[in-house]
Amino acid sequence: MANDIEIVSFANNTRSDRQLLKKFIDFHWTHYENDPHYIPLLDYEYLGFKLIGMVGFFEPRNLFFKHADMRFFLAQKAGRVVGRCNAFVNHAHNEHWGDKVGFFGQFEATDDPDVAIALLAAASQWLKSMGMNRMRGPQNLPVNEATPGCLTAGFDSRPVMYYHYNKPYYEKLLLQTGLAPVKQVLSWEVRVQNPMEEKVARVAQKVIDRYQLTIEDWSDRPLSVRKQEMFEIYNDAWSDNWGFVPFTREEFYHIVDEMMLVMNKKLFLFVYVKGEPAAFFGAVLNIFEKMAPLRICRRCELLRAAKMLLTKNSCKGFRLGYLGVKKKFRRLGLDGVMIWKQKQYTQSTKLEYCDMGWVLEDNVMTRRLVEIMGAEESKTYTVFEKEI
Repeated sequence: MANDIEIVSFANNTRSDRQLLKKFIDFHWTHYENDPHYIPLLDYEYLGFKLIGMVGFFEPRNLFFKHADMRFFLAQKAGRVVGRCNAFVNHAHNEHWGDKVGFFGQFEATDDPDVAIALLAAASQWLKSMGMNRMRGPQNLPVNEATPGCLTAGFDSRPVMYYHYNKPYYEKLLLQTGLAPVKQVLSWEVRVQNPMEEKVARVAQKVIDRYQLTIEDWSDRPLSVRKQEMFEIYNDAWSDNWGFVPFTREEFYHIVDEMMLVMNKKLFLFVYVKGEPAAFFGAVLNIFEKMAPLRICRRCELLRAAKMLLTKNSCKGFRLGYLGVKKKFRRLGLDGVMIWKQKQYTQSTKLEYCDMGWVLEDNVMTRRLVEIMGAEESKTYTVFEKEI
């Protein structure tokens, strides 16, 4: 019954808030216990760890909160947590798009429509009080890195970093709350050792010659230069992409610094047209392979983090999740050249698979590239929305 559900609303500023945030995090550990498809992020990624300088997604000092407001919600029955979510206003998003969209994320619930309805009613009421007129989600943190939406296909696919897993019944729950699908985000998997078509190599070489391209990997220039190039290319390339939120320089540089922990520098390529930075194309090792909870100590997070860092170089696959081509260099075939060059490198390694994802359903050009690579559909995420 709906009237036996208690919704606890809180922020992230006080000691009592932090205790509730721990309950918020605890819920996914119990909710997905013994589910092999669910690989939890480290608790430190949410709550931070001062000893190693890690700032958590939910900590007030997170750079995201310089341009966002957030509220957290726990659903309880008889004192037991049965669901959770947060709601947030990303002012950078609304300034960029000129709208009043609020978001919900980190949604988890038991298979009970009353729980979902109560949670999202509380979230929408708070967003409305903040002046929003639409609610969209799920959108987990970190924005621009975590894949948006709810997993609606591909439940048996392999776990890949920054693709969250959720229970198959979530789509049904979200529809029962009055939300409707607004966009789908797709991903594919391709076998690294699949032979390339000769045509791809011929076309790529023609593009290189015609536009006087220079291609480098990450190591060819200093870190400070790479940060600046990626920042400028990314914000230019993605500015008109649905749901895009511009990065601040501070945010972007912080993300790059964190990415260095798991980076294979040969998986990042930079393209210059007549000496001008034009595009980048990068991937990171799929460290989820190394992050499954330990059998002997399921929630020993320091050991899990150490295992990930010490064994990351033996990962069998990688996620191709970083791509940007400046608008003025679009339709020159630079993306095809970068795929060709990266595939040349990866075929010389022991890597076995590549995840190609976070592609909007209406991105025709990228979907054609995926087809050329002989990729197989892996996951589908659906973003939902409703007026509030």
